[in-house]
Amino acid sequence: MALGRTVMMLGVLSASLALLEQTGVVHAGRRVMSSPRVRADVLDGGSLRDSLRKLNLLETVPPGQAWHFGTKWRGAQLELVHGTKPVAADAVELMPTLAKPAPDELTVSLSIHARDLTDPRLGMLSNPDIDLEKPASLAIFRGEELLFQTRCGVSLSGHPERFDRGWASFRLYLREEYGVAQLPAGVIRDTLAEYTDRLNVRSASFTSSNLGFEVANRIGALAPGMERCRLVLNGEDQGLMSLTEHLSRRTISRRLGHDDYDFYRSRADATVRDRREAHAMRRWVDRLGPDDFNTARVGEVIDLDNLARHLFGIMWCGVDDWAQGARLRDRRADHPLWTWVHWDMDRGFQPSYPKQPCLVWQKAGLDLVLGVREVEQKGDRPQTFRSQQVSLRAIVFKGMLANDQEFRDLFLNTAARSMNHLLTREWMEPLIVELGSSLEGRELSFATGAARAYMGQRSKWMMKDICDLMGLGAPVWMRLRGSQGVELTVDGYPVDSKYSGWYFPGQTIRVASPEPIVWTIDGVRSHGAEVSVEANQDLVIFARP
Repeated sequence: MALGRTVMMLGVLSASLALLEQTGVVHAGRRVMSSPRVRADVLDGGSLRDSLRKLNLLETVPPGQAWHFGTKWRGAQLELVHGTKPVAADAVELMPTLAKPAPDELTVSLSIHARDLTDPRLGMLSNPDIDLEKPASLAIFRGEELLFQTRCGVSLSGHPERFDRGWASFRLYLREEYGVAQLPAGVIRDTLAEYTDRLNVRSASFTSSNLGFEVANRIGALAPGMERCRLVLNGEDQGLMSLTEHLSRRTISRRLGHDDYDFYRSRADATVRDRREAHAMRRWVDRLGPDDFNTARVGEVIDLDNLARHLFGIMWCGVDDWAQGARLRDRRADHPLWTWVHWDMDRGFQPSYPKQPCLVWQKAGLDLVLGVREVEQKGDRPQTFRSQQVSLRAIVFKGMLANDQEFRDLFLNTAARSMNHLLTREWMEPLIVELGSSLEGRELSFATGAARAYMGQRSKWMMKDICDLMGLGAPVWMRLRGSQGVELTVDGYPVDSKYSGWYFPGQTIRVASPEPIVWTIDGVRSHGAEVSVEANQDLVIFARP
């Protein structure tokens, strides 16, 4: 029996080698395979390509066939070129060409050899539709202090058509073959994992990307760490961008401390098991009938609190390309549940398409999931809207919203608490000021003016929009007036003595004080440490010692 298995394995190996044709790879000066080319889609949709990179192959050359975006199928072949690779200049030495940075400003200095950028046959910018990785030098500064320095790998990040418009985003790979294998903790704030070996420097929509991740983290949704930075490429200032940890299986492994979990991104490669579990999850959801959408049943499989926070963050920011992100399930948890993690929120805080017939803070929110307003289906992105409205999380959300009162209350409470206590002007303003601290002229006005208008108006508009789409009636305005020195909380959040907020009709509002005091609501007095009222009409609550 053992001999039979051995013969079978040898047969599989022979067939694999035949598929590889005559592969040629040199690693650490020793030839480990021999041939001029290799199929890029062999072995699980391109994992061979990643393995070759880890072997520190000398060069990859475009095969002359376009990358089909969405499926990430890279047919044809990658040709391997042997010879002396050009060495990029030291990124630290290129920094003195810049003006003196602000003390708290994060600067990413990246040095890439000119051939690896613009050579017609080998350069990344000359072949944006091919996933090419090139050697580079990386240095990260806070002000004038050097935080991190290493050699790394670099490739373009994002849809190929972006680079035709002059945008350049990069993905950075930290590996032992290059230099340092991981970024130390603390370089990027609020990271998912303690350390990371893959980073993104994003140039497109850095304003919305940073604000979107800030909002997600603020309301308790999961999102990778992201921080505004200035990119210096080969000694030339490229302007403000975003530095973020890459959302990948390795990032989640380091967050959880183990590899026993399911992880799936709809727009990325996946392991065989992850793909199988993701498809099984979709089949389970597709089999649910209206009566099955209830907290007792769905809550045994999906973290509904996470789903409510995740989708509200997408709605509030107006991320119309909201299929971006990943879902994961920790198999070692006491009760393994599917949760969602944000990724790529750069479609927020801006119109969905040119000449959109509404103000930017009036773009689709809840309707990104429901898809009931025809005006948002027009323009150059109708298919994006339609495809996302039938995604797994949209189906679960709509089913729960339509059939389960407990989930409706959960979502409305998440929305009200986020808009009344977390996404406040006091919290937003420092972010906007920081955003504009390194900008000037028209760029400053566009970034900070549009952001301030959006973040100042969005919550009030969203409150009414949710009421309209869910048939709840008009929002309710609650005012709290307390005596000086009386500590007060509303729904667990500390507030000042002249608090006001908007609520959904029928919502329960809980107001409390550390010590028993006198409460007056509509002329009715009561004594105690807490009162609960139902928001059926505008009301004023007085709190006195």
